[in-house]
Amino acid sequence: MTTRTTCGALAALLITSSVFTTAACADSMTMWVRASGTNAAAHLVDLWNSTHSDKIELTTIPDNQMVTKLATGVQAGEVPDLVSFDLIYMPDFMKAGFLTDLTADLKANPNFASVAEAYVDIATYEGKIYGAGFTPDVSILIWNKDLFKKAGLDPDKPPRTIGEIHEDAKKVHALGADTYGFYFSGSCPGCNIFTTSPMMVAAGSKILPANGSDDALTGDGVKQVLETFREMWTEGLVPKSAQADNGANFTALFKSAKIGIQGCGGFLISDLKHDVPDMNFGVTFLPGVKEGHVSAFVGGDVVAIPVGSKHVPLAKAFIAWELTDEAQLEGLAKNNILPSRPALADNKYFAADPRIVTTAKALGVGYVPWVYHFADMVNSDSSPWINMLQRAIFDGDVDGAITEARDKMKAIAGE
Repeated sequence: MTTRTTCGALAALLITSSVFTTAACADSMTMWVRASGTNAAAHLVDLWNSTHSDKIELTTIPDNQMVTKLATGVQAGEVPDLVSFDLIYMPDFMKAGFLTDLTADLKANPNFASVAEAYVDIATYEGKIYGAGFTPDVSILIWNKDLFKKAGLDPDKPPRTIGEIHEDAKKVHALGADTYGFYFSGSCPGCNIFTTSPMMVAAGSKILPANGSDDALTGDGVKQVLETFREMWTEGLVPKSAQADNGANFTALFKSAKIGIQGCGGFLISDLKHDVPDMNFGVTFLPGVKEGHVSAFVGGDVVAIPVGSKHVPLAKAFIAWELTDEAQLEGLAKNNILPSRPALADNKYFAADPRIVTTAKALGVGYVPWVYHFADMVNSDSSPWINMLQRAIFDGDVDGAITEARDKMKAIAGE
């Protein structure tokens, strides 16, 4: 957090010092950021503060408190000037009237035209835009090249379909009982919407309904992915511990070099380079059923201006600035964070590692579901989404699981 002298304190200092001149005081803005996005947001805020006289004071809010805190803050008239939060809550906040309309400003901004489409879509409500991509993350497929080589696979050829994931996983698992071909966190709804749903989307399916009359879990892709996961589970290609993993071990086993293939987030690249620098791994897009059909779940945070902000013009200036090349490259890419403008993926900071470039480009092929009540449909521990996965993969009732989840999702969407 940046500590600075307030205008009042500065005035008192000038009077005490008998300096009878007029002091021009810069404004200080406040920003709330969810805990899991603090590190990335801090890089941008620090860069802004070092180059602007108007400073930003950053306050971290626990992830599970952000929705309630912003809602009560808007109602009480006690809000920050800027807020950074999980993009998936954008539809609920826009519908509730919590955010300031930024349409004219963003449409007039030439940099906004190259922001990943997923961020534009999720921040648009009834033809108006209420936020911009801020600190991105995106899902990818990662594979252990050393295990591939030992298994007789081409270490530079990742699986291009879910069928190839299955076949490659068999060969990796054949290396030994304690080496597994594939991994997913079976009790983590957020992990799986991030890494499993894109395979379904790449196979032509739509996952969540936007309202009670909208379709959910459409197309054959949902069933095809679930059946493949079920087969890998029953064949022992996935460790038994995956069934109870609520996300606590989302990446731990891959770091142990005992997993051949896994869906994960772009954040894992820097983690692996730091924690296991000798691991030889590759990164590609999450595939569907047919080669060339890929997708990704675009995550991370958006930045918006709450209704009631006391410094709207300055807050708008910050949002315009964070989309510039300077902010995207010097604030994000320089710190191994993806820019929200995919066209900037090829930059001097990522040039040394093509895996990061691939991850940055995944933003351009990714999606994010525009839905209300996302937490109830997906993120809760008893959501229709996670119940479907568990019933289909671990119990084998694929058709029944899909039907039940579809009905429950539509009921939630209609609330």
